[in-house]
Amino acid sequence: MTGRRILHYDVLEKLGEGGMGVVYKARDTHLDRLVAIKVLPAEKVADPERRRRFVQEARAASALQHPNIITVHDIAQADGLDLIVMEYIPGKTLDVLIPRKGMRLSLSLKYAVQIADALARAHGSGIIHRDLKPSNVMVDEHGLVKVLDFGLAKLTEAAASEAETATMRTGEGVVLGTAAYMSPEQAEGKPIDPRSDVFSFGSMFYEMLTGQRAFRGDTAASAIASILREEPKPISQVAEGLPPDASKIVKRCLRKDPEHRFQHMDDLKVALEELKEESDSGTLSVAAATGRAQATRRWAWVWGVAGAAALAAVSLGVWFLQSKAGPPTPALRAIPLTSYAGFELDPSFSPDGNQIAFSWDGEKQDNYDIYIKLVGPGTPLRLTSDPAQDRNPAWSPDGRWIAFVRFFASGASSVFVMPALGGSERKLADVNMSNALDWSWLAWTRDGKWLVVPDDGRGQEPKGLFLLSLQSGERRRITSLPSVSPAVSPDGLRIVFDGQAAGGLYLASLSEDMRPTGEPVRLILTEQGRTPMNPVWTSDGEEIVFSLAGHGGESSLWRVAASPGSPPRPLPVGEVGTLPAISHAAGRLAYVRGSRDADIWRVDLRAPGESAGPPVKLISSTTNEFCPAYSPDGRRIAYSSLRSGSQELWISNADGSNPVQLTSSGGPVTDNARWSPDGGSLLFDSRVGGPRDLYLVSPDGGVPRRLTSGPGNSLEARWSRDGNWIYFASDRTGRHEVWKMPANGGTPVQVTQHGGAAAYESADGKVLYYAKDFNFPTSLWKVPTGGGTETQVLDSLSYSFNFAVVEEGIYFVSAHGQREPGVLCFFDFSTHALRQLVPITKWSWGFAIADDHRSILYSQFDRSGADLMLVDNFR
Repeated sequence: MTGRRILHYDVLEKLGEGGMGVVYKARDTHLDRLVAIKVLPAEKVADPERRRRFVQEARAASALQHPNIITVHDIAQADGLDLIVMEYIPGKTLDVLIPRKGMRLSLSLKYAVQIADALARAHGSGIIHRDLKPSNVMVDEHGLVKVLDFGLAKLTEAAASEAETATMRTGEGVVLGTAAYMSPEQAEGKPIDPRSDVFSFGSMFYEMLTGQRAFRGDTAASAIASILREEPKPISQVAEGLPPDASKIVKRCLRKDPEHRFQHMDDLKVALEELKEESDSGTLSVAAATGRAQATRRWAWVWGVAGAAALAAVSLGVWFLQSKAGPPTPALRAIPLTSYAGFELDPSFSPDGNQIAFSWDGEKQDNYDIYIKLVGPGTPLRLTSDPAQDRNPAWSPDGRWIAFVRFFASGASSVFVMPALGGSERKLADVNMSNALDWSWLAWTRDGKWLVVPDDGRGQEPKGLFLLSLQSGERRRITSLPSVSPAVSPDGLRIVFDGQAAGGLYLASLSEDMRPTGEPVRLILTEQGRTPMNPVWTSDGEEIVFSLAGHGGESSLWRVAASPGSPPRPLPVGEVGTLPAISHAAGRLAYVRGSRDADIWRVDLRAPGESAGPPVKLISSTTNEFCPAYSPDGRRIAYSSLRSGSQELWISNADGSNPVQLTSSGGPVTDNARWSPDGGSLLFDSRVGGPRDLYLVSPDGGVPRRLTSGPGNSLEARWSRDGNWIYFASDRTGRHEVWKMPANGGTPVQVTQHGGAAAYESADGKVLYYAKDFNFPTSLWKVPTGGGTETQVLDSLSYSFNFAVVEEGIYFVSAHGQREPGVLCFFDFSTHALRQLVPITKWSWGFAIADDHRSILYSQFDRSGADLMLVDNFR
């Protein structure tokens, strides 16, 4: 081979040879750089399936962009040879560098941390090395480690079958890998996972520290027998001066039972880093060679300490005063992680924090699928392509799998799992969920054996959270509250979730065997006019980050201690942010930042239940206009707008001309304006530094008069037909219900008993029609205004505020499907017939009908999208 040219590579010299190929040094004549070319043995890739697997694994390795992993430049075939072209590293392998009595502790830890970091990155991408040994670790002249030869790595797959296990052996019947460094399960030809690499790492670390192999034998068979039956001699008995913590790390890596080893390479890396910090700082306790030497030094040390005590006390006081405020915290800064057309949602970090999975409706905004990409520049890799909607990917703790929810056009939904780098999908279970854009659905347990899944129930079964076993399919109830957005704590024993109708965030506790212990407790009540959603845990398990979703569509990120009664605090990043995700390993925060422009449109009516033409845009700007309301005489329109920089009430002529700002609250929410029957007052709700309350203001301007002052939030107010009463929604009892109060203020009276939101009186004032809740979709109900039985009228209302009641029937925007915005419909009181009038092409937010019933106003998001944002150094 030396002296030959293969493709555009000039082969210079042979570097080494192993069971899986010969490696040559070569020059890339195109880029004028040195490379290493691995020529695969012809007999190893003669079988087409085996060759396909080699190519697949090499491609997987080439995707691992990490400073401690060898870079794969090319995979090629030429002159009958199969080649893998890699970066050339001038240096030596560990098997050459390890001296007879072992390396210095500091040097061993320096290399070990880098190796662990590389393996954590590979495991996070679903790749197991399978042949970790000193000869597969290169160290360059600067001490930089490169882990070589992922040629034996096999992409992790679901529940390897016996047939798959058999393929792990070569044609000669030798188990893949090198005997002295194999895990017991690999030596027996059993299915393996990343914990096998943990064992191999322990064997290699043992040798780095002591200079001797942990498991020895004259033959491969005797080495395997040693691995399966014997325990290695403790490192403290082989080499002097090694600290107990080093011995503990090695011992835990080399447990025969994988369940008793380090479960994740990230955890092993942290243990090594802590040991290295103590070693580098000189504070590490080591095992002394003799007790006498320690005793001789002890009194000198005591007197030295006594002599320095006074100085230390003074120094401590100075240090305390200087450090009381703590070290300066670097300012958090959000940068775009994606900026594609349409909506990128549902971020989920890989275990090492260097990749992110997400859902995206694609370049044509026609279908949600699951994608992954590296953190930083690069093209996303599409994992799913089903015509159904694939949402909410969740990366497993070991990095092998991505779970997601598939929403079908029929309204059905199912939970699937697939390999993190793509491959065959496996359905775990059918579930009953609503495909809402602003909720998350799935969470893995710490051991990766269960998924936490919300389910709206089956038959008479109540809604709640369930555990779903990946192995058996067992479905085990955790809660009986309507629940979404579960998140499992780092210790695996707590789950925080959005309690939906119950209001706020809740904490549920689990036993070690994943059984609920007691009832969930409420952590945060829905407050300040906004709903806490999508909680995630911080790395230390002490706090929870969540989004506060506003009724007007705004949202922001907050954090709160994971104990009831603690006040939440806003994050300095995450304005207009939702669906947060946190990488505990990399100290990163990702979230969804939405952008949109809502405009007000008009539909003219020919007669009750008959439209006269297509919608026409009436009021627009570069910001949001929504929640329109006609004046009783039809000459003016009140609406909410962000055009002044804060959400305020505006009034214009009926044709949209002459817009005038009416309020100047400066608050984040001021909307839902409704004219009094005589046109002399406007009723609205607003939140300025506290819960939402109701206000009255003259349409000619002036200072608004406050009507409510809690408890809880008061919103979505409507007048009675005679103008004597005001109906509104309030969560003062812990759940949104419809209340009423005298128009000039007074004590509110609860109207509904089983949930209620926006309400309208019938034309004769005898019946109250109301939305059941603020969810999408919701249902429409009625109750006599004098009290009585609550009955359902419609089961498909898009949002609580998207309907109006007239004498002949009800105009409303239906929830046309899980994906589509809806249709303007009319429900006829006399015939109970339902007629579709006009498709609503974009999501709508607010609805009003003129008193003469000749036109309808609604707002819709004419431009909308969402991108993923990234924040580094997040703690």
